[in-house]
Amino acid sequence: MAASAPDWLQEIDHTGDVGLRITADTVPQLFERAATGMFSVLTDLNAVHPTDATAVSVEGRDREALMVRWLSDLNYHHTVHNRLFCAFSVDDIAPTADGLRLSATATGEALDPARHTVHTEIKAITFHGMEIRKTADGWTVQVIFDM
Repeated sequence: MAASAPDWLQEIDHTGDVGLRITADTVPQLFERAATGMFSVLTDLNAVHPTDATAVSVEGRDREALMVRWLSDLNYHHTVHNRLFCAFSVDDIAPTADGLRLSATATGEALDPARHTVHTEIKAITFHGMEIRKTADGWTVQVIFDM
């Protein structure tokens, strides 16, 4: 992660894994920033060009499950389809019969080894310590990545 991380992104000490604490004004912004934080762990986001968009739709029983599914789906696109994303736009978070559905767009490009350095790989996004909370200033989440 870059030394000049934005004030809404804080790396937290977690043995053997990487943890992030993210703050945002709204829930959709929290999901967007969590994705930005995850990709900042993977690579230098300044080297990723917003060339094309990928539609993402995931469901979860609650906000925490939705966050895990969202980040897991993005990580799947990265590891299986060799994609890097640099911008995220959550279009909607809506209730379903079984929980919530997130519809979003991730913008980025194909991994180019000549231009992109992948610092590490994320094996999984965990539920460990995850809690999406409303605060006096907005929303916060802690995410632990299994490396």
